[in-house]
Amino acid sequence: MSIFDGGPVDTSAVGDERPPRDGWFVRAAGAIGDLGNPFYREERQRDVWNEASAVGFQLMLWLGMVAAAAMVWIGGAVALPYAVTLYAVIGIPAVVTLTYSTALGVSGAEGVRTLRARVVVYALLLAAFVVGAVRAVPPGQGGFVGGMAQGAVVGAVIAAVLVVVAVLGARRNRREQG
Repeated sequence: MSIFDGGPVDTSAVGDERPPRDGWFVRAAGAIGDLGNPFYREERQRDVWNEASAVGFQLMLWLGMVAAAAMVWIGGAVALPYAVTLYAVIGIPAVVTLTYSTALGVSGAEGVRTLRARVVVYALLLAAFVVGAVRAVPPGQGGFVGGMAQGAVVGAVIAAVLVVVAVLGARRNRREQG
């Protein structure tokens, strides 16, 4: 694939055992990210840009979560649809980022402690959002906003269970490996 096809620049060494970059998702992500740009050929530029992008992405996640939680506490039921939309705006790119790296054989959890202080803060911000959403909807209110609040509670419970399962699985894997 050439750099003019919108795909990523191939910077791999001869004999490098990387997953193929020929899936539709990886090609689409490469075109969206303009990874075929000659800028990515120089290793230092690429490394600095990747670090800067990670900092900016994390800042976007933190600010988005704080803003969404504040929206439901300050704006109440009226703000709930906008806060949920904000969560989607920050959540979908996060999922795409993880999916892209996984498609290329890189897991975001490799060599990382699963339960870190930042994960606890993320969980607390999510809890503040869910509690604020439930508080914002008057008891017995149906419709879109009431259903959204109920869905947020169910989703939060499912997410909490998945986090516990992931933490326990990571601990078991560490015990088995070391």
